[in-house]
Amino acid sequence: MAEFLKDTMKKIACALALPLFLLQACGQFHNADAGQPEVETATNASVTSIVQCLTDEAQKHDAKFKKTPIPQGTMLEFGDSNVIKVRFDNGETSYRFYPGERHVSNLWLEGASKKCAPGTNGS
Repeated sequence: MAEFLKDTMKKIACALALPLFLLQACGQFHNADAGQPEVETATNASVTSIVQCLTDEAQKHDAKFKKTPIPQGTMLEFGDSNVIKVRFDNGETSYRFYPGERHVSNLWLEGASKKCAPGTNGS
């Protein structure tokens, strides 16, 4: 009888663990960059001046990044899925920050828009 209960409990545990495992597996393939930006600002500053400001700020924080041209602008990738896209479209420059993993070393990215891309509405 004890062996039957032990075997039954193992089957129940496996059945309950499977959905959790599948949920975790889906999370592994989630692309954080595909979501909505956390910071989205319209500004009168040029793409070039914003990218230069971000480059200067990155150097102050010893942050490595990769610059990639995108249509009408530039994408800056700071690792751990932290991405900033700056584009000029429809007569204004847009600044979008897509946060990834947060570390003490990259928290400055969250406030970079206030310094490098002040909004047209004063934000």
